[in-house]
Amino acid sequence: MVESLKKDIRHLSIHPRPRDSSIASEGEAGDIFDLYGSEYDHEKDINGNRKGLINSNGNRTSTIRLESNINNERKGSWSEPLNVHSQRDEGRRWSDTTNTPDISITYDESYPSNEVIDENQIQIQNENKNNMRRDRDSFNLRKSSLISSTSSSYPDQLKLSPSKQKQKSISNNGIKRNSLEQISSTNTSISEIGRKSSNNSVAGSSQYPGEEDDAYMVRNTYARLEKEGVHGDGWDQGVERTRGGPAIVSGKRATVYPAAKSGDIGEQERQFLASLDRYGFVNEPLRNRSETRVALIPSAPLMKIPKLPSSSPLDVKPPAEPSNNFMPSNDNGPSPKLPPPSPTLKASEEDKIRKKEFNRVDKWSRMMSIKRRDSGGNILEWDWSSRLMERREKLNRRVYKGIPDRWRMAAWWTLAQEQTDKKGKGKANKSVEDLERDYQNTLDLPSTFDVQIDLDVPRTISGHTMFVTRYGAGQRNLWHVLHCFSQVCETCGYVQGMGPIAATLLCYFDPERAYTLLVRLHDDYGMHEIFEPGFPGLLETFYVQERLMEWLIPDLYQSFQRNMISSSSWGTKWYITLFVNTIPFSQQLRLWDSLWLDGRDVMIITSLAILWSFKDILSSPKANFESILSTLSSYFVIEDEDILMNWIKKLINQIEIRKKMDEWRKEWKILVEQGKSETALL
Repeated sequence: MVESLKKDIRHLSIHPRPRDSSIASEGEAGDIFDLYGSEYDHEKDINGNRKGLINSNGNRTSTIRLESNINNERKGSWSEPLNVHSQRDEGRRWSDTTNTPDISITYDESYPSNEVIDENQIQIQNENKNNMRRDRDSFNLRKSSLISSTSSSYPDQLKLSPSKQKQKSISNNGIKRNSLEQISSTNTSISEIGRKSSNNSVAGSSQYPGEEDDAYMVRNTYARLEKEGVHGDGWDQGVERTRGGPAIVSGKRATVYPAAKSGDIGEQERQFLASLDRYGFVNEPLRNRSETRVALIPSAPLMKIPKLPSSSPLDVKPPAEPSNNFMPSNDNGPSPKLPPPSPTLKASEEDKIRKKEFNRVDKWSRMMSIKRRDSGGNILEWDWSSRLMERREKLNRRVYKGIPDRWRMAAWWTLAQEQTDKKGKGKANKSVEDLERDYQNTLDLPSTFDVQIDLDVPRTISGHTMFVTRYGAGQRNLWHVLHCFSQVCETCGYVQGMGPIAATLLCYFDPERAYTLLVRLHDDYGMHEIFEPGFPGLLETFYVQERLMEWLIPDLYQSFQRNMISSSSWGTKWYITLFVNTIPFSQQLRLWDSLWLDGRDVMIITSLAILWSFKDILSSPKANFESILSTLSSYFVIEDEDILMNWIKKLINQIEIRKKMDEWRKEWKILVEQGKSETALL
């Protein structure tokens, strides 16, 4: 009985606003009383006589009220004080105390307590009792809708992720309660709560104490649509449901062309799918981009690989004086070239590219071996072949040449596992099974970032077929992954840069494994410092990047000094999103191939490669504040991916550069400790 009450009273705390305390019907009150029972099988009046619970019409005459101060002298009162404890330790039980609300049963004053019941009334009573037993099953169904989701997914340790609850005792009429868990007041209606709780228990989702209504509505919507699905998933735009968007357009669904027979697709869907490229994006050059600037990264400057000098060329030069001319100028300064239109390849050229791809796929199939299968024979993990382990340089070379798309999932996962085996920090050190279990366990828990995540989801890689449909499978998976990942680190929580990263992973992995790789990026690849409030890792990255500029591209460094260009004004997006939406998806994948191999330093060298490519434009005497930021805020199209990746590989494999980058990181930490970090950056 106590456990049932515990679940029910706990559910009452979901709704903090007071409501009318009347019961829908006397019969319902009696059913609730029968469910909970009392310390006696039958109520007795003050004279010890058995009280009639059912009148001649077969209706119960009792009502239930929640009262803070119960009058113990009222007749027919059943008093058993209950106190809800929401502490984490399960050993805490409900205790008897006079400071907690009582559940009281007060009989209708109009019903005589000492009424003599004749045999006809007794027979009617017995028939009504039998009917009540039959009705009890249906009431149990109502009761299960009230507490089923709470009892199944409501942990004893109540918390609102990602931050832990701060236990704060508040006294209200002698009632002690948690600051996040509000006990229902004496005016709370059990029947009304039961009805609302039943509505809130959709698809296994229940509102938690302290969870805002908007956040719960978002979480409940995604949980419900995960069961129901949405129309036109993968090609239709869908309808907004959680942000007060436009209602369903009249006749919207009438525009769908029905399939002619089973297995066919409609004409509209066929046309959309025919417009996709090999990666699932709408194949429209520079499609609906928010960026108005597009720049071609030329290959000619990247043919030369710089060498790190023994000292900075600017050590013997004074810093460049900042320009005092901030007046608008008609001269926009030099600008980069625009990429040419996508050429139409001849059939012979397409066959040549396809043959090269098949050869590379065959090489990678010999490079990898199966490590583990599940009970059904499905491959869970891969590993490198024994021959490849003896020739590690071959792996590095082939990664920078580009992993074949059909092998990316296996290769990325294996490279990330290697990093975990080497470093194994934080939650990333958990086994794959434990991380996937963490994902499942946090799906139904609330996060304080749910509303913001929902705002960001529809604008994340929206041109991809997986994410084009509002609340489609791709957007639901993206929301769920970010929702769970926002509860991994209490310090980082959620930042907008996580969305594009998670969406890229979902193009190759299921949600559980995408979540696992996000955790490993966070712990093993140093993204925790990038996402952390204040972005300490991002500032450190800027410092290392600026030192490389000073040593390798001194003219460009002085141009930035002269025009007062800070790295944060153009580099933040590059590093937080790992170049998602900065370069085309196919070229981004090439960068990520090397990221999983050599870590986050690849992003710094990639930034340096872009600066190196445009050094003549950015360091020109005619370059000004507007022209520099305009160039660096562009959407970049790489003229030759192989040349760019070769430049990055040659530079990052220079031992002197890697050693110097480590020294500069130590310098930065010292500057932070001394409070001089603010003046150390451009």
